[in-house]
Order: sequence, then C-alpha cells, then structure tokens
Amino acid sequence: MGVLPAGMLSEYFANESPTESRNDVGELVQTWEEEGRVFGSYQAVSYAELSRRGQVGGNTSATVMIRYYPGLLANWRLRWLSRDENRLLYISAVVEQGNREAMELSVEEVAS
Repeated sequence: MGVLPAGMLSEYFANESPTESRNDVGELVQTWEEEGRVFGSYQAVSYAELSRRGQVGGNTSATVMIRYYPGLLANWRLRWLSRDENRLLYISAVVEQGNREAMELSVEEVAS
C-alpha cells in the first residue's frame, strides 16, 4: 500500500479508550481517557435514519484511515476535533494495512 500521503490526512481526531471506575455509591461508570491524537481521512459509507420518541436522528457508518497507531483497539472511539469535538465515532473494526503502515477503522456515528 505504501505510506499514506500527508495531504490525504486532513481530519484531526483524538483516540479515546474506555475506562471503568466506581462512583460514590459503588456503581460502575464508564469514562473515556484520551490516549493520543492523529490525523486521518474520513469517508462516509452509509446513513440510516431513525425515529425515536418523535425525534429523527440517524447512524452514519464510515471508514477512517490513519497512520499505524500501536495499541489502538476496536472498543475505542474517536473524538472528531477538526469538525466538532462533540462528534463521536465509535470504532467497530480495526484493519492493519501493509506492514504497520496504516490502519483502516470502521466507525459508527450515532446522532443524539
């Protein structure tokens, strides 16, 4: 595949991993910890519109390409910093490209 050209990586993301802790009453609470930041490319694959409780929203499936990032797992998420840091992309699959040159991430964005 070769090295990803820098011009292709125009979006900026924060990699976040899930952590669990207990609150004051002993309940498990999931929080997210930033592990690092990467540049990547984003390409929407599909969109499904949903209606919940009279609200219309949707899910977008997409592919994000980044340079190889050691330790990145499919249960992490990306916070899309270059668009709106409230946009969250949940990673569902990680595919290594080449010999640790790039990673193709299948992501889902759920409208809130």
